[in-house]
Amino acid sequence: MKLIGVDVGGTFTDVVLTDTDTQQTHIYKVPTTPHDPSEGVLQGIVEICTAHGIDRSHIDHVLHGTTIATNAVLEQNGAVAGMITSAGYRDIVHIGRHQRPQHYSIQQEVPWQDRVLVKRRHRKTVSERRIPPSGAVLTPLDEDDVRQAARELRAAGVDAVAVCFLFSYIDPSYEERAAEIIREEFPRAFVTTSASVSPQFREFERFTTATMNAYIGPKVATYVNALESELKQQGVGGDLHIMGSNGGVATAGMVLEKPILTVLSGPAAGVLGGLWTGALSERGNLITFDVGGTSADIGIVRDGTYAEATARDTWIAGYPLMVTMMDIHTIGAGGGSIAYVDHGGAFKVGPRSAGAVPGPAAYRRGGTEPTVTDANVVLGRLDPDNFLGGAMQLDTASAQQVIRELAGQLGLDVDETAEGVLTILNANMANAIRSRTVQKGIDPRDFSLVAFGGAQDRCTGRKSRPSSAFRKLSCLRIRESPVPWGC
Repeated sequence: MKLIGVDVGGTFTDVVLTDTDTQQTHIYKVPTTPHDPSEGVLQGIVEICTAHGIDRSHIDHVLHGTTIATNAVLEQNGAVAGMITSAGYRDIVHIGRHQRPQHYSIQQEVPWQDRVLVKRRHRKTVSERRIPPSGAVLTPLDEDDVRQAARELRAAGVDAVAVCFLFSYIDPSYEERAAEIIREEFPRAFVTTSASVSPQFREFERFTTATMNAYIGPKVATYVNALESELKQQGVGGDLHIMGSNGGVATAGMVLEKPILTVLSGPAAGVLGGLWTGALSERGNLITFDVGGTSADIGIVRDGTYAEATARDTWIAGYPLMVTMMDIHTIGAGGGSIAYVDHGGAFKVGPRSAGAVPGPAAYRRGGTEPTVTDANVVLGRLDPDNFLGGAMQLDTASAQQVIRELAGQLGLDVDETAEGVLTILNANMANAIRSRTVQKGIDPRDFSLVAFGGAQDRCTGRKSRPSSAFRKLSCLRIRESPVPWGC
């Protein structure tokens, strides 16, 4: 059996080809194509098969981890979404539960109010009401209301519609009928119902989950359809399966219906890989540490079982979700994380990333800001002539130039600044691990650290002690503490 595994990251797309008959595994890496990630996926698959003389039609399965859904939410570039809900409950997704993410801040951001998934003018109400505990009908569904709402949303240029009725988790028939009417009046729209996505009580979380499914639906559907079509055109055999946030795999058809299943697609696959690696070493307690070009993802495995997020503790970009997913903590720390001096004069790294385009300055793609990769090049931790096995040559002069510009703002020399970038990055990562272990009553000394990802070698390599000048910076008084794992 021949299997292809693909993971699309913010900077590179990784492809793994495994032949279970010959027990051979090959890896390949190509730059991610942000304008259309499927192009990078196809390029990687075609080139790895060609390089190893594999007939593409003999591929049995293509297994894919994707960040399309996650990035659509993080970057706020999803579809123009609409919502049809019960009369009197138009603003549930805005009001929430009167819970402030930060209790005492007067300048805090409330994501579902500051970055709305569905604008108020696109939230329509209809007459209907079922009541608990049996779902008895109090007010019948007014189908004319639904038709009128669908027509108004179509005229407003909406791309997707979420149907969210009260108590539909008891009896979803009204939501299903409303969805049928919307598809009749508005055939091109992506339509979802809250009961099909999350048939659970708590209307705010259920409605938010459904609206997010609508918000990311068209973009995910476009990507999956394009990838399936291009795989067939390139003669790649086998079915396409996409990693789910809960650790399972979904068919392309399932993802087209419920794209919300893939919001942690890529990181979830990493945790499973770490669990498999730990089992080979007979270690059941693991901290998985996936460092890529844009982010670092931390997962916890206890007694051979990965942790799942509870229904009330599942959040993506500040939005509450009610879907089953692994408990994975993500921070903006990776090879492409940008180092800078903020308005208060503090030296910071991330979460903003240079991504694949323009990328770090050393990649010669137009990057002009200093990144973690550039710092590693300056310190000689990356071989400019043997990057990606020699397939890509790094520009040392450009890396030194951007780090030198940052050093001028800090009053340090180039090497001290590069060391500072890595020290801050490592501190951010260590704090993220503490938040998932020590702060939750878990002793990390009982766990093994499984580090992987495209940038992990840059973050767990030799440790350089910051220079005396660097240690004097008031904003960087970092106490060094023993690390309980060997690198």
